[in-house]
Amino acid sequence: MAKDENALDKLRGALDVLFELKEEFAQWVDEAQDGSKHEALDNVLNHVETMEREYRRRFEEASRD
Repeated sequence: MAKDENALDKLRGALDVLFELKEEFAQWVDEAQDGSKHEALDNVLNHVETMEREYRRRFEEASRD
C-alpha cells in the first residue's frame, strides 16, 4: 500500500471513530437529566465535533494531494 493510501486509511478510521463517538455523545446529551451533566456532555460533544471537522479537513487535503 502506498504511503498516501495508508495515510488516507488512517484518516478514514479516525473519522469513523469520531462519527461513532459523536453519535453516542449526542444521545447521552439528549438523555442527560441533570443540568451539569448535560453541560459537561455537551462540551465533550462539541470537542468531538471540532476534532471531526479537523480530521475531515485533513482527509480532504490529503485526498487532493
